[in-house]
Amino acid sequence: MEITKTNKDELNAVISLKISAEDYAPAVEKELKSYQKTAQIKGFRPGKAPMGLIKKLAGNQIVMQELDKMVSDKLTQYLIDEKLDILGQPLPSDDQQPVDIINEKEHEFLFDIGLAPEINFEINEKIQIPYYKIKIDDALIDEEIKRHQNQFATAEQSEKVEANSYLKGNVTQTDKTGKPVEEGIFSEDTLIAVDVIKDEKEKEKFLGAKLNDVVVFDIKKAFPNNTEIAGILKIDSAEVDALEPDFNFLISEITSYTPAKINQELFDKVYGKDTVKNEEEYREKIKENIAKVYADESKYRFAVDAKEILTETAAVKLPDEFLKKWLKVTDREGKLNDEILEKEYPVFSKDTQWQLLKGEIAKTEDIKISEEEIREESKRFTEAQFIQYGLPLSSISDEHMQSFIDKNLEKQEDRNKFAEKAMENKVFDSVKEKVKIQEKEISVDDFKKLYEQN
Repeated sequence: MEITKTNKDELNAVISLKISAEDYAPAVEKELKSYQKTAQIKGFRPGKAPMGLIKKLAGNQIVMQELDKMVSDKLTQYLIDEKLDILGQPLPSDDQQPVDIINEKEHEFLFDIGLAPEINFEINEKIQIPYYKIKIDDALIDEEIKRHQNQFATAEQSEKVEANSYLKGNVTQTDKTGKPVEEGIFSEDTLIAVDVIKDEKEKEKFLGAKLNDVVVFDIKKAFPNNTEIAGILKIDSAEVDALEPDFNFLISEITSYTPAKINQELFDKVYGKDTVKNEEEYREKIKENIAKVYADESKYRFAVDAKEILTETAAVKLPDEFLKKWLKVTDREGKLNDEILEKEYPVFSKDTQWQLLKGEIAKTEDIKISEEEIREESKRFTEAQFIQYGLPLSSISDEHMQSFIDKNLEKQEDRNKFAEKAMENKVFDSVKEKVKIQEKEISVDDFKKLYEQN
């Protein structure tokens, strides 16, 4: 058996495996004997069929089976022994000739491989990356206070519809005169929040209405969004465009929500008993939490910009044609046609370039990840979930936090993700120390616009 590698260019190569019948004959003979022991063939007792008949019935199949196994094993071992850093997986070459196990005793197998490029790239102060610091003003704090007030609002049943009312009732399709349409759309126990009605004239039709009143309204003016309308009427959003807009709403329930008052009771509900004791401390605590959230946002945005700038500056070359072929071959669902591939490949290419560059940075800087750092990443993930759902971090005991961390790390796949995230964070920390940082103070609205520009 002979294995060789021929470079087509700096990023593409062909591996040739030449295998003779003598190479796989022992494995074939062993498998034939094993098959003979269990084969049940008409006219012979189990295990007593002659080897000649066994070879005739299953010989070629076993030869191909053992040949494929040998090719796969030897190819894998060759990649390991030669320490070849490849992208994707070896693919059968277009130059591969049909294998004739009957008439030929020598077989050659050809595989195309895409080689990972060598990266010679220095990160220094010549590279400039922006770092955005988000301004935390009173408007942001006031907005968070309103969110707290609404989160802990008290609900009570009302007799009359107000601007902050939530309505429950039946929606019926009507004609222009308000008469129900025969076999028209009918949606029972539908919920409508008055404050989300977009058109003021349509909203006024509801304001002041009482229990069991029927409100006739234009649903497309009230909710100029097909998804919202589909949800209210419990129909497919594709049906909305052709829908006539006239409906009535029979009010069966009116619920009003009174925002929580800004007092010690609210402070305790949000941050735990006596954590803050007055409005000044309350606002300062909110500012502190917002600062933490936006500090993470700033770091995330730095990561986005760093990836973009570093990959563009490093200009890592890839074996593009090989990778495109590999993506199509490994597309098990068969949805990746040429048009979709050309559209999505740039994203895949840029991500692959970054993965290679990140690996090189980690190697150069000798960055390693400890168990403690993996657990810390799991903790950050848990804290972010609590903040997302408006739950105070003070409500989590150390014991419960540790149980959340352990739960996150139970599956090896999830553990790997946290390890990868921790590694990437350390890579970005290393990058931040070496490049020239352009600090920019920015408002929340302008910060959000950065993503609209991408």
